[in-house]
Amino acid sequence: MKIKIVIFAVLSLFLVGCGTTYKTITYNEPFRGADSLEIHEGIVSQHAQKIKYMRDGKKVASITLSEPVMVAMAEQEEEWGYFQFPSIGAADDGTLRVSWQMIADSHKSYGAASGRPYTPMVSKDGGKTWIPQDRSYKIRTRGYNVRTGSGDLLQVSTQATKAVGSYKRFPKAVSVEKKYAYYKEEELPDDLRGFYLNRVDASGKSTMIHAQLHDPGLLRYAIDGVMPIVWWGNIKELSDGTLVAGVYPTNYIDEKGKVTRGSVSFYESKDGGKSWDVLSRIPFLYDGIANVRGNMSFDEPAFEVLPDSTFLCVMRSGATSPMYRVFSDDKGRTWTTPEPFTPNGVKPCLMILDNGALVLASGRPGVQIRVSLDGGRQWTEAIDMIPFMHEDGTYKWDVSCGYASILEAGSNTFYIVYSDFTTRNQNGEVRKSIWFRKVTIKR
Repeated sequence: MKIKIVIFAVLSLFLVGCGTTYKTITYNEPFRGADSLEIHEGIVSQHAQKIKYMRDGKKVASITLSEPVMVAMAEQEEEWGYFQFPSIGAADDGTLRVSWQMIADSHKSYGAASGRPYTPMVSKDGGKTWIPQDRSYKIRTRGYNVRTGSGDLLQVSTQATKAVGSYKRFPKAVSVEKKYAYYKEEELPDDLRGFYLNRVDASGKSTMIHAQLHDPGLLRYAIDGVMPIVWWGNIKELSDGTLVAGVYPTNYIDEKGKVTRGSVSFYESKDGGKSWDVLSRIPFLYDGIANVRGNMSFDEPAFEVLPDSTFLCVMRSGATSPMYRVFSDDKGRTWTTPEPFTPNGVKPCLMILDNGALVLASGRPGVQIRVSLDGGRQWTEAIDMIPFMHEDGTYKWDVSCGYASILEAGSNTFYIVYSDFTTRNQNGEVRKSIWFRKVTIKR
C-alpha cells in the first residue's frame, strides 16, 4: 500500500512540475424555475478548470479548480463505511493531513477506534504530493471543533456507545418505536447526560470536559438497547466570547405526546463550553418536499456567522433530498421558516473566505461545490466533482459517500477532499479513493 501511494505521489509532482493546463469556460446560469429541486448535474469539473460564471449577462465570479490529486486508493473492495468520510486538517507549519473512516457506518461504531488500522496521508507542498504520515506527527482533523480567542481548541469528543442493560438502574423509556427507545435526558445516569469536549490549550495539554446541557424536554435514544452519546454540529465563538452551537440529533415530545422527528437545536455557552443552554429548536418541516425522498428529519447542520452578524444554518433532510436553509438575525434565538434551496445534499460544509465569498460543499449523489456572494440567498449552479447522471435522466447515488471536507487556504482559496467510488486501479478494478483539490474564487 505504501509503495503504491509513493509512486503516485511522484507522478503527481511530475505532472505539476510540467505545468498544469487549465480549461477555461464561460458558464451562463440557466433559469430552472419549478425544476430547481429536481436532481441534476451542474458544471462537471473533473480536471483543472477556470470557470467564468455569468448571471443575467454579468460576470459574477471566477472560480478556478486545480487538477484533482489522488490522496489514497483502497487495495480491495470495501463495504459501506470503510475508506470514505474523509477529513482534512493542517498543522501550524502548513502540513496538510487527510484521514478517513475505516470502520462500519453504525451507531455501534460511534466513539470506537478505527475498525482496521491504516495510516493517514500528509502533504508538505500544498497538496501536490501525499505520503504516509509519520505517526509522531500530531494534526487534528476529525470531529467538530472551534479555535477560541484564548488559543484553546475545543473539539466534540464522541464517546463509545453504552449498553442500557449494563446499568443497575435505568429510567423508563417515554416512548418505544421499533428498535428505538427514547428517554428523558435529565433522568439518565450522569455519564449519559450532556456530551464531552476535548480542550487542547496553546501548550498542547489536553483536558476532557463533561459538558452539561440545560434543555428541558430533550430526549436521548437507544438503538437495540445501545445508547450513543451524539452531539454533532458546528461551534462558533462570538465577539463577546459566547460559544454558539447548532447540533443534531435532538428529539422532544410534541403536544400530542408523540416523539418529534429529528430536529436541529441551538445552544450557547458562556463558561468556555462547560455548560450549554438551549437557544432555539428548528423542527422538521412537513412541507411535502423534505419527506418525499427524505429521512423525516433535519440533521447534519452546517452553521456560519455572516459578516453582518446574521446566522445561517444549512441542513440535510434525507439521503438524496433537498437541503434546507434558515436565517437568524437575533443570534440564534429565532429563525426563518426552513426553505429548500438545493435538490440534494448530505453533510453540508459552510465556509466564509476572507474576500466575502461563502462556500458550500455537500454531496450525494456526487460531490458539489456552490458559491454565494450575497450571504447565502443566491447560489451558483453546483460544480460537480464526479458525474452521476445517466442519459435517461436517472442518477447513480453511490458514486461517492458525498461527505466532503473543506479547509481555508488563503483569502480567496480553500481545499476540498472527497471520496470517489468509481476510480479504477492499474488492473481496471473499481476501488474507493480519496481525492484533493484546491479551489480559488475571485469576485
